[in-house]
Formats: sequence, C-alpha cells, structure tokens
Amino acid sequence: MTKPKPTQPPTPRLAVEASTVQFPLVDYAAAAGWERVSEADALRKRRGEGGLFFYDELEAALLRLNLGVVTAADVPGIVQRLESLPNTIAGNREVLEWLRGKQTIYVDGEKRHRNVRLIDFDNVPDRMSQCRERMDAQERPPGSNVFQVTWEWAYRNGARKGNRADVMFVINGVPVAIVENKNPKLKDAMSKALVQLRRYELETPEMLTAPQVFNITHLIEYFYGVTWNTQRKFVFNWKNEKPGTHEDRVQHFFDHARFLRMLRDWILFYEQDDELLKTILRQHQTRAAIKVTERCADPDKRSGLVWHTQGSGKTFTMVTAARLVLENPQRFAGATVLLVVDRNELEGQLSGWVDALLGDFQGSGIAVEIANSKKRLKALLKQEFSGLIVTMIHKFDKLDAKLSTRSNVYVLIDEAHRSTGGDLGNYLMGALPNATLIGFTGTPVDKTVYGKGTFKTFGHEDESGYLDKYSIAESIADGTTVRLRHTLAPARVLLPVERLEKEFYALAESEGISDVEDLNRILDRAVNLRAFLKSDERVDAVARFVAQHFRENVEPLGYKAFLVGVDREACALYKQALDKYLPADYSVPVYTQNAADAIDYPLVAKYQVDSTVEKRVRKLFRKPEQPPNILIVTDKLLTGYDAPILYAMYLDKPMRDHVLLQAISRVNRPYEDAAGRQKPGGLIVDFIGMLRDLNKALAFDSQDVSGVIEDLDLLLAEFRRLLTEAQTRYLAPLAGGNDKHLETLLYEVFLAPEARQEFIDNYRQIESLYEILSPSPELREHIDTFRHLADLYLMVRNAYGSPTRFYEDVARKTEQMVREMASTYAPVATGKVVEFDLKTLQALRAEGDDNATVINLVRAIETEAEEKAEQQPVLFDIAQRAAAILDALEQRTIHTQQAIEQLSLLVGEREQADAEREKLGLDPATFAVYWQLKNDRVDDALAAAREIMAAVARYPNYADNDDEKRKLKSEIYRSLVTRGTDGTQMVRLGDAVLRMLRR
Repeated sequence: MTKPKPTQPPTPRLAVEASTVQFPLVDYAAAAGWERVSEADALRKRRGEGGLFFYDELEAALLRLNLGVVTAADVPGIVQRLESLPNTIAGNREVLEWLRGKQTIYVDGEKRHRNVRLIDFDNVPDRMSQCRERMDAQERPPGSNVFQVTWEWAYRNGARKGNRADVMFVINGVPVAIVENKNPKLKDAMSKALVQLRRYELETPEMLTAPQVFNITHLIEYFYGVTWNTQRKFVFNWKNEKPGTHEDRVQHFFDHARFLRMLRDWILFYEQDDELLKTILRQHQTRAAIKVTERCADPDKRSGLVWHTQGSGKTFTMVTAARLVLENPQRFAGATVLLVVDRNELEGQLSGWVDALLGDFQGSGIAVEIANSKKRLKALLKQEFSGLIVTMIHKFDKLDAKLSTRSNVYVLIDEAHRSTGGDLGNYLMGALPNATLIGFTGTPVDKTVYGKGTFKTFGHEDESGYLDKYSIAESIADGTTVRLRHTLAPARVLLPVERLEKEFYALAESEGISDVEDLNRILDRAVNLRAFLKSDERVDAVARFVAQHFRENVEPLGYKAFLVGVDREACALYKQALDKYLPADYSVPVYTQNAADAIDYPLVAKYQVDSTVEKRVRKLFRKPEQPPNILIVTDKLLTGYDAPILYAMYLDKPMRDHVLLQAISRVNRPYEDAAGRQKPGGLIVDFIGMLRDLNKALAFDSQDVSGVIEDLDLLLAEFRRLLTEAQTRYLAPLAGGNDKHLETLLYEVFLAPEARQEFIDNYRQIESLYEILSPSPELREHIDTFRHLADLYLMVRNAYGSPTRFYEDVARKTEQMVREMASTYAPVATGKVVEFDLKTLQALRAEGDDNATVINLVRAIETEAEEKAEQQPVLFDIAQRAAAILDALEQRTIHTQQAIEQLSLLVGEREQADAEREKLGLDPATFAVYWQLKNDRVDDALAAAREIMAAVARYPNYADNDDEKRKLKSEIYRSLVTRGTDGTQMVRLGDAVLRMLRR
C-alpha cells in the first residue's frame, strides 16, 4: 500500500529536521493506524491556537463511550472541567485519571455518580482496519477510539511569545503524546530537545497539561519519558524486542494496543519529600510486571524470583504488578495481594509516596490496608480480606499456621534473599500454604547454601532460576544506573589485611550475609576490630582525609557523600571530628535511636536527630547547593534511600555480599545538574580493604557482578592511554603554536562531521576520566596536555557552534582549569568574526576561498538573523539556506568554491532586500510580508501585503483573542485567494505570515 504524504511536505533535503525526521515519523505513525490531521485542520479542530483539544472528537467520544451515562447536556460541563484543570503536574495527573475512566459525573436519573470513559481500553482494532479510509465520527461503532496525529501544534497562552510542538498524538480529541524532532546532524540533539520541552513547561504549560508522554528523536536515537519530568535520568532509550530501524521504533512505540496499555498501566504519580512526581515504567519493569501477573494466573506454578539490580525501580515494579492483579477481578476474583517489605523500606523508600499509592488504588475501588501489627495482619487474613495488604516480614513472626488456605492469595516479597530467611519465611509459608510467592531482589542470588535456598524457595519453577532478570551490566548499558569506581584509602588509615581476615572474614556467619542488623550483630563480636576503627588518632586522620578529599574531589563536581561508620558510636565520633575540618552544617549523622543512649552512650545521644529532623535532612540532602553535604550513617539509609546526587561513599565498615552490594549501590543512581552535566559514575573510597578482592567480598557468580566496580588505578591507566593517543593524533602537529596547522585541523580535518564527532567523543571520554581522577599527583605530568586538548575542544565547539556557548559543554573541573590558565590557542578559538555583507565577502575571498571563510560567514549570517529578528525577518530564511550550504560542504556534495558562490548569492539577496526595503519605505513588518509573498510569486505582492497589514491593524488583539484571530486569518486568506493562490498555498502562506508577525 502506497503511503500518503503529509499535506505540506517540505522539499526533501539530506539531514534536514522536517524532511528527514518529522514527516517520516508522521508517515510511520499513519502506517501504524494514526489518522493524519493537517496543521490547518488541527487548528480548526482546536478552535484556535488557545484550544487544548480536538473538541468535536472529544465531545463525540464522551457520548459514544458513555451511552446511558453522559448526555448531550452533560458534555459542555465535562469539557469545561477538563479545560479548567491547573496547568501543572497535578492537572496532568487529573487528565490521566479522566483518560483511565476514574473521574465521575452525577447521573440524576440513577441518583449516583458514574465513571466517565474518555478511552476504550478494551476495544482495540487491528492495525489494518485503522489504515482503511476514515469514517465520520457518527459512523464509528460504540467503543471505538479515534487515533490522530498532527504536526506544528502551535499554542499561545495570551503572552506575546508562543511555542510550537513538532508532532502531537491525539486520542479521542485529547493530546496524549508530544514529540520533538531534531536534525540528525545537530550537535547534542537530544539535550536540545529536552531543553525545548522544559521551555514549553515554563512558557506555555498549557501545551503539557494533557499529554502524558514525550518522544525525542533525531532519527539515530529514539528516547521517551513522561511529561512534567524531563530530568535526564528519567529519559529512556526505546528498545525493540529485536534490532530495527527508526520506522520500527516509531511503530513499535505507537502501536495502538501497546500505547493504550502504557497510558492505562505504566505511568505512575507518587510523592517524594512532599512533592508530587511522575514517572513511567521502563521496558524491563513492564516486562517483569506482566510476567508476575501471568505467573499469578498460572494454576500449575506457585513461585517466581525477580532479580532487578539495585537502582532499577524494583519497588515500582512490585506495586504495578499488585495493581495489575487487583484491577482484573474477572481473572483474579476475590484476590488478596500482600506487599511484604522490611522495616527499613517502609520507613524509607515507601514512606514518601505511600499516601499517593493508596489514593491511586482506592480511586480504582481497590481496598487497601496497612498491617502495622501482627494482630491486624492476622485479622485481615482470617476474614479473607480482598485487596492490597502492605505489611512487613517480621509481622509474620509466630503467626498461626493455615490462617488462609485460599489459592487466590499472592505474596510479593521485597528483598526476598533476606526477608524469607530463617523462621520468618517458615511462618509466612505456614500461614499461607496455598499462596503464590513471588520474590523480588536487588542483588543476584549468592553461591552460599543460603543463596541456594533462595533459589529453591522462589526459583525452582524456572529453568534459569529467575522469572525475570535485569542485570547490573544491562542497567549500566541502558543508563538506568551508572558505573561504580573504587580506590583504597591511604595506608595510614587502612584496616590491616590480617585484622580484616581474622576478625571478619574468619567469622563463618559473615558469608552470605544479607541484612544490616545481622551484620551489626556479627560486628558486635569483633571487639578489637571496632576498637581499631574507632581509635582517637585514626578517627581524626580519617576525618581529615575525608574533609580534604570531599573539598577537592566531590564538592567541585556539585555532588554529595556518605561516610559509613562501623557503628553508631563511630558515626558520632566522626561527626565530632569532621566539625574541626568542615563547617558544622556540612555533615549530619543519621542512625537508629535508643532511649538508653543518654546514659550508656552520651556522645551518641548528643548527635542523634529525631524523626522530624531526619525527615528534613533526607529531603535537603537530595538538593544541590544546600547542606548537609555529607551524611554519616551505619545502618539507616544504607537501604531504601534514594539520592541521585550522592556520588562518593567513604566506606569504613566491614561488609560483604548482599549488604556490601546494597550499600555501594547507593551511589549508582544517574544524576544531571542544572547545567546538564551528568554524574560520571559513583565513587567508593575503601578504608577497610573490602574491595581489594571482589571475588571474596561478593559471593556471586562472576557473570552476575561483572562490571560492578572498577579500580581507579585502571582508570588512570586508561586516561593515560587515551590522552597519549589524542596527543599524537591531534596535538603533536600544533607544537609551537603553529596557526596554519591549527586552521588546517579546524577547517579541513574537522569539516567532516564524522571526524569532528570522533574527536568530540574521544575528548569527552578523557574529560570524564579527568573529572573522576583529579586532583591526583599522578595527573600532574598530564595537566598541560589535557588543557591543550580542552582548548582544542572549545575551538571546535566555537567554530561549528554558537559562539555564546563557550563553557557550556565542558565539565566543572575542566571549566575551572581552562578559566584559570589562559591558553596559547585562545585567540584562534572563536575564528574570525565577520559582518554579513558584500564588502566583507569580497575581503574574505581576497584572502582565499577556504572552508574557514564559509564557516565564519555562515556563523555571521546566523548570528545577525538571530540579533535582528524583528527588524529583518527575511534573514531567517536566508540563514536556514546558509546552514544547508554548510551541510552540503560538510557532506562533500559541493566543494568550497561552490559554497562561496552560493553564499555570494545569499549575500546578494540580502543586499537586494535591504535596497528594496529602503526604496519602498516600508516598515519591517509590512516589508517582511511583502518579501514572503513576492518570493512565493503572489500577484501584486505589495498591494496584498498592505491589505494584510491593514487587517492586522483592525484586529490588534488577535494574538490573545481567538475570535479576532479567526477574522484576521479569514481576511488574509481572502487577500491571497483574490490573487490566484490555490487552497494549499493560501493556508501555507497564511500560517507563514502569522508566524512572521508574531516574532
């Protein structure tokens, strides 16, 4: 079947955003069953640029999907409720509730509230039926959905400035997905797309009130996320089940059934630190949630083990799986789901958003109970409660056998490798002998006898031992987590190897340990070890080292740190010592309280914080530029606490296996600061020596923990290797400050986009290692080389990018170094600043027709177009054509002389425009309209331009008043039609004129 093209396709050109990315994406969506709606038709359906919906489709869907509930008289009120929602994340959540059918209206005839559907999630036609000729809304069968896609969705909220989304996807009249496309050759394309979405949120939030998800793509990569959350760590790469093209990714993402399930099941709102947040389940999470649901429905299997590595969103996966079971009463009639967590998780990770979770479940009509006592848990199980029970594993202690023998009880157990160990697991299984048990773990199952027991309990019904697995290596490759690096502390404070072996590893109980409380009980017996770690001289030396290391290595990057002490007293001692070297507000100890401490451990009592202060500290620690900067911990916060800004962990407590992996995983969360700089990894500074021998410290299969943690010594060797290669390849020809070699490198070698990108990739890898390793005495001999490489990088960015972005792309320490040490190459870095006129062009050509001439002239054209937008709108079109000439030169489809000649024509066109404007004596706006019409060969363009500007004067409030805008557009169309334009040309020119006048 031949694919119809959009009604307004631009002339195809290589690597141009519209023809290469935007309109092909629309084509692919149309092939997947989304009906095209042209820009003009979309504006009509929205009833102007201030419209939020396709009103006819929305009103028809309300009646079609709610027979007997919604009447024609109800429709205006429902639409008004939707339009009046706040343009915030809270309003966005309410839109999703409408889409999911959770909002109600009062039905007078029935004297009760009834739910209102905006989408039919059950009746999804196959793709081929969606490709058939469009039916009128009145002909659509009850229950069907209207899937539409449009482009250039402009919105103006009354302010002078508006915004325009590239592509918008709409279901039943409600925008559901917004797409930003970028030129595949654009540097940092995805970052620019994210910045654009953030600008929409600030300037025109109405555009994002309804859409739930976004895509950003530049053909090569395809990312997705949820609106109202554009942090880089929550933007994910869309992966097909098997490798495919851009077309495959688009059609995979927007497949009707898949997309509807995303809207219904995979988007979550939650609260953290009293703030409403939003996220979307990633593909490994949705895969696992579906598998868990299927396992619960399987009458022949009663168990399963899910390993999703620490930091990959395991808790959200559990909650979603519980909801999928409970929201399907036809499949799981009378079901009870127990969400079993440990005490730390309930007090930590769950506490922030449990209220939002409960509200979400209750909005679905699902009963929810928090069983905080054994008595309450026992009562709920005996009365055959149906719904969700959130409880803790220790509430099963000594619980009666066979409290519930039902088979429709499903137990989702967090941290299953430790929760079901020993008697607690036996009590749970004895109380619920016929329940389905699904274990979740954030660490791989260890090789000890205990670990084998975990496989036996949960994994025996799956060949691999896991119902679903998302490994550490996968999460790093996906960007779900970041790499961990480690280094040993100085020898003077390091725990001696023999003491570690004798007083920790020699204790048999330490093997396979999976719980902080168990670890603490073991360490209580290691009296000599703890005495060594807490000796006055050592505590002071460690505190002094931590203070200096933090100031030099962590604070300059904008990140924060944990100091992990061997016990609560060690935490108090470290707080006391750190205050001598850092401001008092830099550090806060957080550990378990004990009423007897005031008598038994007065120093511990002195530094204890109560629950109110602890809650505030947890919240402030996540925020940049606000103290505390270092949290001193020993048990609390080592599990269940998520702070992406955490970069360094100073580890001064013996650990191994699960506890060690869980602790160091606190620093593996991705993080992006306000400037867009991403955390280069997590750093462990080891005072114990646990990480000398990873095979001994982590009793897991090597394939499960491969790539878990890298030695900084190896990174130093890699830094030296890469820097030496870069020096030989890029810097050696520049020795002595040879400007000719520099210009050859900049304007000949780096003219090719592939060579330029290869250099940029190499530089960023080296820079990332420099950020991690510095300051270090081993780097001293490499500083000058790295600085010169950074200089060259900035020159390349300046030569081929905007000159205003001088330091934006370099990392924090690199920026500081470059600013402090003026480069010998700096005068050349910005290239020649030129004016955009014939005189300058002639002067440049006299110097020689080289690539530098082309690059600098194109930059001058773009800069002047940006600076003189209001006075000379004609420059925008010229600037776009100039950029296309540079693209062609970079692709070697034209040579330098041809590029110069084509730029000469553009310069001449600019001179001609200036001369004609002066001759006609027109104001900038009238001339801009005239020039646009003249270049489009409209008859009597000058008279038409004057007519149009006279109409603009009659409707001065058109930008803010939809009625005036419609009347103005009607007059513009009339002026164009009377001069022989056809319908397509009339609409295109009318939109172009209005866009020009709004600048």
